[in-house]
Amino acid sequence: MFQVKDGCRLLLVAGLALSLTTACGGSGDGDGPSWATPSAGGGKGGGDKHSPGRVKAYDPPLKFQDGGGAQYVAGGTGEGKWSVRLKDTTVFAASDDEVRAMNVLDGEELWSVKPKGRPAEDTDYGTEAVGGPELVELDGQTAVLAAFSVTRPGAGTTPDRRLIELTAVAADSGKRLWTTELERPEGEEEGEPYVAGVDDSAVVFSFGGSGSAVTMGVSLDTRKTSWTEEGFYADFVDGSVVVGRGGADSVFGGGVSVEGRNIADGSELWTYKGRLNSAELSPAGDCLFTAVVDAPFERDTDIATLVTTDTGKEPPKLRAAKPFGDPTDLTCWNAEDTALLCAVAEKFDKRLVAVDPGSWTELWSVADDDDSRLMPSISTVFHGAVYGTTENGSVILDARTGKDRSADSGGAPFLVNEYVGLFGGSIGEIEARRAVG
Repeated sequence: MFQVKDGCRLLLVAGLALSLTTACGGSGDGDGPSWATPSAGGGKGGGDKHSPGRVKAYDPPLKFQDGGGAQYVAGGTGEGKWSVRLKDTTVFAASDDEVRAMNVLDGEELWSVKPKGRPAEDTDYGTEAVGGPELVELDGQTAVLAAFSVTRPGAGTTPDRRLIELTAVAADSGKRLWTTELERPEGEEEGEPYVAGVDDSAVVFSFGGSGSAVTMGVSLDTRKTSWTEEGFYADFVDGSVVVGRGGADSVFGGGVSVEGRNIADGSELWTYKGRLNSAELSPAGDCLFTAVVDAPFERDTDIATLVTTDTGKEPPKLRAAKPFGDPTDLTCWNAEDTALLCAVAEKFDKRLVAVDPGSWTELWSVADDDDSRLMPSISTVFHGAVYGTTENGSVILDARTGKDRSADSGGAPFLVNEYVGLFGGSIGEIEARRAVG
């Protein structure tokens, strides 16, 4: 009944979970190279020996070094699923039994933290992806939050207990700031928790999937569970709104509903649609997400649209402008204040459409049956640059005009900043390639 769409706060690429966040608003000023000294974090013992020094920044990058200069980050045969987050020249990566930081310029590990408890043996049970790591400010410093499924060994007639270990780690040094153990929701004794998201006061976990689900919020002040909601699966957090799908305990009832809940107490803020067969939800940035729903009680069973995370409704001007037609599938990327890029499918017709985020009018589009131009497959968007591929190889477009800015740029990254792009390897590895143009 439940489906998690690629692109929702995390991506599944070659079996790897790649974490993405959403944020209202954004900035994308500057489009040329500059010099910067990013904070890459310290080594295991602190200090600055791992500092990259002055590295050239490209905003946005239009070319990456070839695969021969790539730095290994995580994944590959035997390493399982990983979730990653990129900040300056540091990548934070989490799996079901480790969270680590690496310098993406030279591939050197800065620090690694494993759970204090004994990792549960069935952490892949019923999970579709690994959530986190999440970056949050705690007591004036940037911390990385990671969650692990652990087992507290039993003794005598006391059986083993499955718990969730939530750990806060200093982002710069890897020092463990605190660790707390949390009771798992009743009926969800197996499987890895999915970290749906965080704000400055709470972190949200999801458990389960088809037929049953539970979401719980954990206060970062008390480090205790503050609320649980049975039948609700949180997909992502945007600000203080938890967006997900309800009705997971209503197989013979009303079906799936798309809901927004308050991160502080789990109270319902809005319901976009209910009585659905299925729903796929993906954050699009700037307080927007795409909802692709199968609604059997409506005339059109396949419906896709943009919805605002604060109201649970379509943006006021979107319905009148109707830039996407009547799509049956929709995936969008926010290019800050420049444009909103959307891959649109209307039954068997496919288009890439860029719209103005203020008026919702079309800026440019490319169709898959266009004889004069190839429609790219988009991998990510950063500071007005659109990264993707065609049958000719990698390409970078201008988000506002749609014109080619670069071809054969060294591949299509799934995550990028001014210094580096992250790429998925052929055997499920995640690798970093430095921006060189």
